[in-house]
Amino acid sequence: MLSRRATNTYLKSEEFLMKSFMKCYADPYCQQTNQDGMVNLGTAINQLCEDIISEKLNETGIFEHQPSWQHYFGLNGTPDFLQTLADFLTRKFTNDEDPISKENIRVVNGVSSSLEALAWSLCDPGDIILTALPTYSRFFADMQERVEAKVIGVHLSDEDDFELRPELFEQEILLRKEKGEVVRGILLCNPHNPLGKVYSRDLVMEFIDLCTKYDLHLLVDEVYALSVFDSTPFTSILSIPREEIPNPNLIHFLWGLSKDFGLAGFRTGVIHTYNKDLLKSLDGMSIFTSLPAHIQQVSVKLLGDQRWIDDVYIPTNHARLRESLQLVKTMLGDLNLRFIRPSAGLFCWIDFSAYLKKSTKEEEIAMFERLFEKGKVYIVPGTEFGCIKPGWFRIIFTVNPDVLKEGLRRIKEILISST
Repeated sequence: MLSRRATNTYLKSEEFLMKSFMKCYADPYCQQTNQDGMVNLGTAINQLCEDIISEKLNETGIFEHQPSWQHYFGLNGTPDFLQTLADFLTRKFTNDEDPISKENIRVVNGVSSSLEALAWSLCDPGDIILTALPTYSRFFADMQERVEAKVIGVHLSDEDDFELRPELFEQEILLRKEKGEVVRGILLCNPHNPLGKVYSRDLVMEFIDLCTKYDLHLLVDEVYALSVFDSTPFTSILSIPREEIPNPNLIHFLWGLSKDFGLAGFRTGVIHTYNKDLLKSLDGMSIFTSLPAHIQQVSVKLLGDQRWIDDVYIPTNHARLRESLQLVKTMLGDLNLRFIRPSAGLFCWIDFSAYLKKSTKEEEIAMFERLFEKGKVYIVPGTEFGCIKPGWFRIIFTVNPDVLKEGLRRIKEILISST
């Protein structure tokens, strides 16, 4: 007999993304050894630069050991990793214009843990965090499953290509206040998952002003910040000078190694905040959220190699992102599908509604099941991201090119057979 919370959260039903991922993990497609296996184009991992990352991590001297690292050490970030992060964020996120202090950085075991830690520190059970829909569905699980904050979606419309409008958030804030509910913050994903959009500096400032007006926290997830692969300018929240932010204590930045560097296995999440009370809270829970010291030391060497990052990794990653996106457009181009053109990230957001028999959630899920069970290809249906218009799907294009081609072939086959 387990607790009611464990039973209700983990035993009665499985979270969609994890359930689907585990089925793919148990039977993965391989061109040589398992051609009938599952093709996973649903889990947001970047495999495009595994060769470059492997070469880097296998360099002599990357993995080391010191006796102090085998004990309780650097629970909220080792001193050298915090300094390396401060230098790295200053250089890549602020363009060296506004130095980042290591005193405002904390390291935790993944961005999911970052969201949970922030929700635990900022929200009482039932307090609300607003975020735009469609969005990455784990945002709900990360802040609701154990912390019991309440994540509420603000619906964007496909009629204007899901344009992000601060006034929609203000309407929701006022509505919740009328109901006597407590709104504690807004979660902004920039660049956006699953849309792949990059939001302008002016729009980011509008959200800062909105949160200041209603005394709300602004959580800015920039986990795809270095995966902007076209010419769209990206403005990190870290690049906005502190003196331009009316209340810096309300602004919290999140980033990690999982997406931009394809190192989800490192479980490295980064939080930057000016809020001293929040920093103290994060320090207090660090025994639960700490990152192994050895991973931090490897990351010091990885992020500290400016030449490799600027001259090798990032330009190669961007080029391969563009090539993979073009492959999706080429292989699915004759199906007359509607795309939201991504500027960043590992995915594209595509409308399959023309291939649904009816414009309903049930028909979208039926399409997902045909793809998953018959086609043995996994892509995430839009309703799992909170999209109210049935037919949208997210396709991850950052897998091995041979795997991507096979997955797209299967998708095309199922769509054509549906007409």
